[in-house]
Amino acid sequence: MISNQSLSLSLWAALALTLVIAACPVTSTNAEANQKALGGVEPADLNDEEVKKAVDFAVETYNDLTNDLYISKPIQVMSAGQQVVVGKNFYLRIKLGRTTCTKGQFVDLADCPFNEQPYEKETAICNFEINTVSWENKISMTNISCYTS
Repeated sequence: MISNQSLSLSLWAALALTLVIAACPVTSTNAEANQKALGGVEPADLNDEEVKKAVDFAVETYNDLTNDLYISKPIQVMSAGQQVVVGKNFYLRIKLGRTTCTKGQFVDLADCPFNEQPYEKETAICNFEINTVSWENKISMTNISCYTS
């Protein structure tokens, strides 16, 4: 016959084992699920300094590449994603608007108002792919595609 003391001890052991199992985090054994975030594109925080630098670089590059007399600046960052690679890739979709400032002027872009004249007003939506390697202080445009809107 089982004594009350050994039954009580068995119940305590079962309770302790249950608590240990409940406290352990569940881990996936599916390698594909564990690697989903590795190298995947994730949303980027527009307030992050690296993202702001990538946006500034994208706009500067856009202005360097266009033959427009006027400087364009962002109206809206429509989407931003990031991917960890050797460094980081940023995927930006930006709506740009033409300003009243010409490319020959040395002004702060924030001080340039958008051009509201019907014959001068122009917007473009651009997709930028930018690669940064922060520890080497490198940034480059890997792809750009734009269309006027």
